[in-house]
Amino acid sequence: MAILPSRRQSARYNADVNLLKLVLVVVAILGAVRLMHFFRARTMRRLASRWDFQYMGPTAPPQWWWNTSYPKIPPPLPGWISRLGVSQAWNIIEGKKNGTSVFVFDGISVGAKSQPRTYIACQTEQSPFGISMSVEREMQIHGWTVLHGVWFLWFSWFMGTRRINRHLNNLRTE
Repeated sequence: MAILPSRRQSARYNADVNLLKLVLVVVAILGAVRLMHFFRARTMRRLASRWDFQYMGPTAPPQWWWNTSYPKIPPPLPGWISRLGVSQAWNIIEGKKNGTSVFVFDGISVGAKSQPRTYIACQTEQSPFGISMSVEREMQIHGWTVLHGVWFLWFSWFMGTRRINRHLNNLRTE
């Protein structure tokens, strides 16, 4: 004669299975984010090498859960970068094109609506980007021109390395 589980045992078993499913989903999401950062860092290193720039790292956000309340702007980025609203920066690439200093990096903005994006900063008063596409924004600050973001569906995303490469190819520097 088979012993059937009671309703209480069955409900507890279902709750345990649901909790396990939730934990596995969270672990899968965190693993996917880590994997994305790994591949992004690899492509940014290749981009730096292609341009004879220096990849400075770090490979992932200093606080991977994007706690934006404590800014983490690592060197060699200038301190004024935080005035752009950047609270964390990673995948930093530094170099010169025709004597003009250039930084390319991924960052996240400050606040509850913080979104990841890619920044390209050139030390020049005049825009070296020419006419930029409407999906990207440009600003001038402390003698630098900064192009940032790729806006799609009201969200900002990382620029692909092809797009960054195109911007670097088209830089008008003196």
